[in-house]
Amino acid sequence: MDVFSDRVLLTEESPIRKLVPFAEMAKKRGVRIHHLNIGQPDLKTPEVFFERIYENKPEVVYYSHSAGIWELREAFASYYKRRQRVDVKPENVLVTNGGSEAILFSFAVIANPGDEILVLEPFYANYNAFAKIAGVKLIPVTRRMEEGFAIPQNLESFINERTRGIVLSNPCNPTGVVYGKDEMRYLVEIAERHGLFLIVDEVYSEIVFRGEFASALSIESDKVVVIDSVSKKFSACGARVGCLITRNEELISHAMKLAQGRLAPPLLEQIGSVGLLNLDDSFFDFVRETYRERVETVLKKLEEHGLKRFTKPSGAFYITAELPVEDAEEFARWMLTDFNMDGETTMVAPLRGFYLTPGLGKKEIRIACVIEKDLLSRAIDVLMEGLKMFCSSRISC
Repeated sequence: MDVFSDRVLLTEESPIRKLVPFAEMAKKRGVRIHHLNIGQPDLKTPEVFFERIYENKPEVVYYSHSAGIWELREAFASYYKRRQRVDVKPENVLVTNGGSEAILFSFAVIANPGDEILVLEPFYANYNAFAKIAGVKLIPVTRRMEEGFAIPQNLESFINERTRGIVLSNPCNPTGVVYGKDEMRYLVEIAERHGLFLIVDEVYSEIVFRGEFASALSIESDKVVVIDSVSKKFSACGARVGCLITRNEELISHAMKLAQGRLAPPLLEQIGSVGLLNLDDSFFDFVRETYRERVETVLKKLEEHGLKRFTKPSGAFYITAELPVEDAEEFARWMLTDFNMDGETTMVAPLRGFYLTPGLGKKEIRIACVIEKDLLSRAIDVLMEGLKMFCSSRISC
């Protein structure tokens, strides 16, 4: 009998991608799917990305420095100074294969197998997979919709001798909540008081519609680790270029050992990303306004259809909604296997996998507002018609 590691046996499928096989079967039946399940923007990747690769293409696609090409590290530092008003040096930046690798490196550097990292839930579901790979145990600290997903004031009560860090995203995937400088200072003070690291995933930092966003790096501390990526803000998810930024020189040097083990980030995509990071402010204004309009479109449609509980995000491009069902995953799967409206259906992400506390998120979904407004409006109509039909055949709705 084959024997596999506890690491993989205990790792669940991604809640964002686990329904993909059902979507593929639906497409084979000729059903058109509105993909609101994954944060894949449809905005065109800026031409400067491709132009810079073409203008600077090497004769040999060589291994870059394990920390990334110097020009890109400089570009990240310059971007943070210009856009986030944060002073970091290129030496504080480690380029990674997407923000995902930066999270994995962070977990592996700060914690031993069996150690604990507090995670503010609901959270980006793949944090759980990275923790399993690193042998780290995530301890959930629940944020609640009725409290505006505020940072819980009892956070410190979850800290024990095995706690090594705190991780969250800001703006938050999946809730869209945005935290300002007061919240960041509060978290940094906790981290410093208990000798922990604060890991903040800021990949949606340019997509803020209201309220104050503050980078965790705006608080001077060697306990802060920021994760970033070109994926969302530049619509370049497939480039797989991210970074880990910290003023903690020792942490960077340890992370470099892991970076050297995987050799290097992708060269051509690094070259192209330098151009992205040097785009002017008007580009970010366009991105922010585009997603604000899309989020408002979905919120209006949900209200029109009489849905009672859903978030009104301040940033990112996600909406979390509670459905009148017992199992949102069953409903999301049914939308792909049993339902279509004039040959169309809508795919969403069930939210149970974005929580670790048993029972939470079972009735919730995440809606990604990543297609243009007219299609979004249609997709929500299809989704709500499906919900009506699903509930009409079930006593539990």
